[in-house]
Amino acid sequence: MKDSTKIPCPFVYANGKSCTGHVVRIEAYKCDIEWTPDTEGRSRAMIKQPRSHYHLFCSEKDNHAGYGHPDDNRMKFYLGDLPPALLNAMKD
Repeated sequence: MKDSTKIPCPFVYANGKSCTGHVVRIEAYKCDIEWTPDTEGRSRAMIKQPRSHYHLFCSEKDNHAGYGHPDDNRMKFYLGDLPPALLNAMKD
């Protein structure tokens, strides 16, 4: 991935310092998937808006929770709260 296309990790530590990593993965929870073949018979899957939330994963600290801990809530986002650059990248 080019540096210009990397989306900064939105995680901010308790001391106010921003994480230096970038988003490497997104998981959508309680998401519906619709599959239909296109007009040429190829498969096409469409992911509908999740009914719950998106969880982001960082290049530096994965889920920012640490080993054996639940995912950090600061990496959970609902559609309207996603960073704009990430929303735009998901539309492409």
